[in-house]
Amino acid sequence: MKFPKTDNCCTNMDWVEYLATAGDQEIHFSVMRGTDLDGTFRAFCHDYQEPVTINGWTLGDIEEVK
Repeated sequence: MKFPKTDNCCTNMDWVEYLATAGDQEIHFSVMRGTDLDGTFRAFCHDYQEPVTINGWTLGDIEEVK
């Protein structure tokens, strides 16, 4: 799987962008379309500009960025 390296890569690869809460923290990330956000998944973190692994069950509110 080719993984994005920048915000623009996520856009060009048609990934979906989200904002979510995890406790008192907020995370801004993108994932491939069709990713199950309830399980463990790979994402691109827009805050740190790097790939991350997220355990979806730890997230609170998840909102798609349009």
